[in-house]
Order: sequence, then C-alpha cells, then structure tokens
Amino acid sequence: MKTKSDGRRTKKNFIRIVETIANEAVDSDLSHQFIRSVKGSADEISAFLGCTRIQSVLFSVICNLNFSIKTVSLEQIATWVGCNPITVAGYMNEIDDLRSKKIIRKEAEEKKSNPKSISTLAWSVNPEIFNALTKGEALKRPVPGIRDSYELIKAVSGLIGQRAADEITFNELWQEITDIEKKHSKIEFLREVKKMIPDRSERILFIHLCDEYYAGNINMELIPKIRLVTPDERRQLELRLTISNGNSLLVQQGLLEIRETFFRSECEVRLSPKAVELLFKGSKNLVAGLKKEKSPDLISNTEIKFIKLFYNREEKEKLEFVEQLLKPCNYSNLVKRLEKSGNKTGIAMLFSGLPGTGKTESVYQIARNTGRDICRVNISETKSKWFGESERLIKEVFDRYRNLCKDAENKPILLFNEADGVFSTRKQIGDSSVDQTENAIQNIILQELEDLDGILIATTNMTQNLDKAFDRRFLYKITFGKPVPEARSEIWKNKIPSLAKPNAIKLAHNHDLSGGQIDNIARKFITHRILRGISPSLQQIESWCMEESVTKEIKKIGYKI
Repeated sequence: MKTKSDGRRTKKNFIRIVETIANEAVDSDLSHQFIRSVKGSADEISAFLGCTRIQSVLFSVICNLNFSIKTVSLEQIATWVGCNPITVAGYMNEIDDLRSKKIIRKEAEEKKSNPKSISTLAWSVNPEIFNALTKGEALKRPVPGIRDSYELIKAVSGLIGQRAADEITFNELWQEITDIEKKHSKIEFLREVKKMIPDRSERILFIHLCDEYYAGNINMELIPKIRLVTPDERRQLELRLTISNGNSLLVQQGLLEIRETFFRSECEVRLSPKAVELLFKGSKNLVAGLKKEKSPDLISNTEIKFIKLFYNREEKEKLEFVEQLLKPCNYSNLVKRLEKSGNKTGIAMLFSGLPGTGKTESVYQIARNTGRDICRVNISETKSKWFGESERLIKEVFDRYRNLCKDAENKPILLFNEADGVFSTRKQIGDSSVDQTENAIQNIILQELEDLDGILIATTNMTQNLDKAFDRRFLYKITFGKPVPEARSEIWKNKIPSLAKPNAIKLAHNHDLSGGQIDNIARKFITHRILRGISPSLQQIESWCMEESVTKEIKKIGYKI
C-alpha cells in the first residue's frame, strides 16, 4: 500500500525537467539528434502541458529565458539554441499553438539595443502554467458558466479584450466566440441576435457595444470598436460606411442609433431602446434594476409638490374638465370607446397665454392629481447645427415617449414647454437650409400628433408664432388670461398670508399683475422680512408692484424671435 510519503517522493519536479531541456538545447540548432536526446524529458513536459514534443522544447527555452528577460523574442530563442532566427521562424505554427492553448502569451517586445532585430515578436510564460509546474499539479481551468445574456456578453467582451491586448489572434477570437455561441444557443438574447444579425463581425461588434452599455457608456465611438472585431481594413471600411449610412442590419433592425460628432469624419453610435430591451431579456435581476433607472427628463408624479393655483372662472372649468378626463379610469374608458368607434385615441392640448399665468404649473398639478408622470422635452436639446441631426433628435423624443407608455401603468404626459420653439410657422420653400430643417421638424411633429397614442400638452406664450396646421391637431386649446381682481386678491392672500384682506383687495384692483409677478413680489417680501426683521409696509409692496409693471413694459420693446 502506498503511503502519503511515497506520493510525495514520486511527485515530479517539472521545473528541473524544464531546466534540463533548456540546458541541453544550448547550441543544439534544434537538430533531430538533439530532439531524440531529450525525448524522455520532453515527453513528460508535453504530457503535463498537453502539447507536442517540439512544443515542450520551445516552451522550456522560453521559460528558462523568461527568468532573466521579461519578454523573449524570436532572435533570443535563436541565440540560445545557436541557429539562424529564420530556423526558429519555421516553428511559428508550434509557438502559435502554445499561445492558443494559453501556455505562453504574446507580448509587446521591449525596445532592444540591437537595431538589427528582424522581428518584434516576443513571448512570456503564462504565470498560471508556471505555478502548476512548480506544484507538479496539472492546471485545472474552470470553465465559467454562462447562464444569461449578461454573462454571455461579458465572456465575449473578455475575449475581445484579450485580442486587443494581442494575447490571442483574430482566428482564436472568432473560434472561441463560435464555440460559446454553439454551447449557449438556448439563451434567448443570443438566439434573437443571431436571427437579426447573421453577419459574424457585425454580431460581435453589437455584443461588444452591449458590454460598453453595461459599463455606462451611452454614446460610443464607432471606428475604434470596429477595429477590435476584424483585422481586414477593407471589411473595417465596409462596416463603418454601412453603419454610418444606415444600410447595416444593425441600424435597419433598429438596434443601433447613429449620432454624428462635432467632427464630421467621426461617428458615434448608441444602443436603441429596442436593443436595451433585448439586452436585458432573461436577466431578471438586471431588468428589475433597469426599471428603477430614472430618466433625467422624466418627472415622477410623486415628486411634484402641491401648489394651490387660482384661475378665472372659465379657465378653472376647462382645467377641471381636463383633469377629470385624465383620471386613469375615465381616460381608459374614453380610449376604449374611441378605438371601438374607429377614432384616434391620442389627446393633444395647447395651453397658451402670457408669461406667469400658470400654464406650466397647471400641467404639473394635473399630472400630480391624475397619477401621471411627465416626460419633459428640452427644446434646446432637439436643435443641432448638423444636417439631419435635429430631425433625428425630435424623432427620438417621440420614440422615447412610446417606450415609456409601454411600461407605464398610467400613460405619462409628453410636455413641450414653450413649444413655439419647434411648433413655429413653416417657412416658404426655397429659403435657407435652416428653414428647410425647421420645416422638416414641423412635418415630423405634425405626423406624430396625427399618430399620437397618449397625452401631449404644449405650452406657449406666443400663439401668433404657431403654424396654423397645428390647430386641428390640438383637441383642447385653453387660453390663460391674467387673473381678474377677485382671483388676484386670492393669490395675494395665498402668497402673503399676513397681508390684511382689504390690502389684498386694494393691491388686486390697483395693479394688473399675473400670478408669476405676484410670486416675485412675495419672494421679495419674505427676503426683506428675513434681512430687516420686520414686515414690509403696504407702500413698499406697491413700489415693487410698480417695478414689476415697468419690467413688463420693457419686455415689450424690441422684435420677436
């Protein structure tokens, strides 16, 4: 019976065997006679590593040199074995096979003092292999399990990282990805991606872009990513042109969106909402986390603070009707009836009036009271100096809104605040390219309003600038006038509770101010009281009222934009 001590005595010292082979290889010219002389030792190493006899010899030389040299070049191997570097170059297939088995790594050769070096190829021993040799235990490579789209994308992107570091060749990259795809064909994400993107290089590119998305990179430079998935410059050019021109299946299938950069020669891409949805299929934990992500332009109804608003009688009645209409139960019944009768279900409204009359805040309070979030459109972000970019951005607004509607329990309100910036009167044909772009944007919006399946509210201070074609697209149009004296006195009391009722009535009758202007004066009142320690007099309040009136008159001077 063997004892534990017997086991220890019989354990091979593979480092000594490697040393022996390397020493025997000195000036051997890698001749057949030398190979025969080290047959026994070389076979032990080849059996341990799972490689051929000549590969075990080459490995032993590289391993020995690696102790004194960080990266071992082809020329240094040739010097050790005493032959011409071309002779060693004849064994490149064997060396590449050692690389593919991850026994050695290809490294970037350090600068040598010898300017006559004919190669920049250099290698080093995989540290895991060296540790296994010192322990005398065969290396056990755990095969990472791939259970969902996240782990699959990470595995593929890890291989792309190895290729970028020149640790594996492109052929090895493609072969390993092919193996992964075969072994994990049941993953729904992979099945759908292969169906939509049959081209291998496009598919690998898409998967790598998915990993970039995981890392938080939304807009990604296209050209550097393409270079990671194919070495062929012609194919790189084809990919770049077909994607940037929208002819690639990645774009046609709605997985990638193109985003031009400041420099027209460059191009950025990002995953579309469709791609993001596909990306998280089968990953329940990630889907849960994704749904918790908050869009910066999405305002939750639970975050909207209550503000008491005061209206003239006619406005109040119309707004109360709109609020009742948008209550979830009423809205749901209305949509069903409209669908049944063959009518369009979208509801678009226009809130117009002077600044400070409560248009925007009314939208917020309606959203709060009906349990609807607000998808707020930043008009400035829909404008770009690049040809075609503004049109794409405005389309994105409606695409994003449609996606929000799909997941929302109650459809959110799409809010175009100060909408005259994009709803303005269309220009005559033949004007500048800027005018043509604005016309194109308005045509897109008109079509989107026609096809709307949700709730859109636009606010504006300048109805005279709106194109007449928008009139019939708005189901409800509410004009916000200045509050009448009765409403103004209520606003005064609400904003400054310490104000005596007779004084509130006096201010309301003497000064024709909007709610926003009264709010400005209320803030001045509070600031004055905090700094001075006493409440401002009625005379002081009236002087502020005069200032607000003067400011309003000044704003009228000049021309309209």
